[in-house]
Amino acid sequence: MRMSAAIFFRQNRNGGQGCPPADHSLEGCATTTLRRWRGWLVALVLLLGSVGAPAADVSVKASLSRSVTVIGEPVQLQIKVTGAKRTDDIPDMTAEGLEIRYTGTQSHRSFQFGGGGTRSEVSTIFTYEVTADKNGKYTVPAITVDVDGQAHQTQPVALTVQPSSADDAARPQARGIVEIIVAKKTAYVGEMIPVEIRLYVDSRVKWQPVAMPELSGEGITKQKMPEPNRPEVVTKNGIEYDLMIFKTAITPGKAGKISIGPAEVIYNAQVPRARPNRPRSPFDIFGGGIFDDEMFSQTQQIKVRGEPVELTVKPLPVTGKPRDFSGAVGKFQFSADGSPSAVKIGDPVTMKMRITGRGNFDRVEAPALRDPAGWRGYPPSGVFKKDDGDEVGLSGTKTFEMAVIPEEQKTQMPVFTFSYFDPEAEKYVMLTSEPAPLRVDGAKAPVATPAPKPVAAPTAPEPAPTPPAPTTTDILGPLDDAGPRRSFTPLEQRPEFLRAQIVPGVVLLLLLAFRLRRRPDATAARHSALRREKSALLAKLRGGQMTPPEFLDAAARVAQIATALATGSDAASVDATAARALAGTDTATAEVIDEVFAARSELLFAGGGRDASRISGDDRKRVLAALEKFGRKNGKA
Repeated sequence: MRMSAAIFFRQNRNGGQGCPPADHSLEGCATTTLRRWRGWLVALVLLLGSVGAPAADVSVKASLSRSVTVIGEPVQLQIKVTGAKRTDDIPDMTAEGLEIRYTGTQSHRSFQFGGGGTRSEVSTIFTYEVTADKNGKYTVPAITVDVDGQAHQTQPVALTVQPSSADDAARPQARGIVEIIVAKKTAYVGEMIPVEIRLYVDSRVKWQPVAMPELSGEGITKQKMPEPNRPEVVTKNGIEYDLMIFKTAITPGKAGKISIGPAEVIYNAQVPRARPNRPRSPFDIFGGGIFDDEMFSQTQQIKVRGEPVELTVKPLPVTGKPRDFSGAVGKFQFSADGSPSAVKIGDPVTMKMRITGRGNFDRVEAPALRDPAGWRGYPPSGVFKKDDGDEVGLSGTKTFEMAVIPEEQKTQMPVFTFSYFDPEAEKYVMLTSEPAPLRVDGAKAPVATPAPKPVAAPTAPEPAPTPPAPTTTDILGPLDDAGPRRSFTPLEQRPEFLRAQIVPGVVLLLLLAFRLRRRPDATAARHSALRREKSALLAKLRGGQMTPPEFLDAAARVAQIATALATGSDAASVDATAARALAGTDTATAEVIDEVFAARSELLFAGGGRDASRISGDDRKRVLAALEKFGRKNGKA
């Protein structure tokens, strides 16, 4: 502020010596004089404020431009003095094994207003070049700086010097570093876990990613990776890097120790050509020299690999599992409301159910109707919307709409339940919707009366015997028809017609009895064919020569055949739910069945390609053992 006041005084030092030549009138001269006196007053206030302001705290700090270099490559050392009124002496710098050369001084003044005055703060920066002739670890010792008549000391700083023939840490390194960061090291089956793939590239290298990273791992499903944000500059091991973070989430499908990774990232980088091992020339005004210029660099495609991370996966507990549990793992809230609130019997009520929270929403199914008596429900529809700022769908809201029809008078909306497993509390949680009032008008729909059974046609009565012709005692008239007399009784009521139907009825009964006698033989033949097919598929599974798609198809077909043989159902209609129900309390077998059907569905409907590395030998043996145990346990299967 003193500098500003001095400048102001210099600009106005002739302000009181009369009026300018242009102001000949008395009024103009008075106005000019008043304006000048006003300026003098403002300058005086600023000067007094700066004089009365408290002095700033003095600080002295030392810092290096980077903490790692190579032989002959200088780094910059700065001594920054802040809050001093005056610092004229240049500090002497010496360190064993290092050459330190003073290069210049810079000053900077800033002003701060408030606290009853204006405070002026001056920063002085002394700059040096530090060079080493041998590799090793060095320390620039603390130095003493005389500031305003008092001694202030800096902190020591460390410098690592490497041989220039090795991978120079001080030169731009095109090959980056990849790290896999998993949010937790222990999880449950079905739990969605955030994963980050972090790519570090030397910030002095111009680079551009080519494709999204590839993250491998057995027994997991992965969320689609969104586009990453722009890289940020961070310091790692004394070197500045561009850090780009790729985010995804994984869901383990089996218990045990599994590996997340490795991960590979591919990018293009402009690699500077190596320059001669020489000290920097004083005429090298462009810093790194022409050898670091883009014209003298070449573009390379670089693939960097991140090492895998181990994850321990625990199975979901069997104890306390609700009947309507669908596999949702996480932490959720549940609410439901219906409309309209007044209907007639037979009119639909639309229930809108919302499940919000954080977890594996792909396993979140529609809540179940707690008491279905008096209600007729229709299949629900579901829509998921992730939260703002969530890039991989870990948190959000899944909304279900379901139409239910009251079939009798009700006073409350239907009540629904939703169950999930909380991995933090390590227990199952059941949520129930709050009942809301509902008015249902009208009488209960009448129960449908069964249709009357068809009544067999009554047997035609035997015709009355023809009375004997009377004895002719008189002369007969002329006869018009000498043939037999015709009967006017309907054909279906005549005895001869009814007797004729006995033969076809007997033949039909014989054919039906023959077919019923032959049916067990046909069922036995069908079961025998299924057993032969199952044995052939198990032999192929033991062979170990099947591709992953063939392996999954064969394993799922074996589970279908075993379930069909045990339950008498059609093998083609057997799904994972039916097979799992047959497994009963055998958790390990049930989990294998779920994995096989889920992986097969993903292959068929999600378009996911699989190679031989996706199904290990241990997994094949585990699946085969579970299927054989499943078949032996269920008798006929």
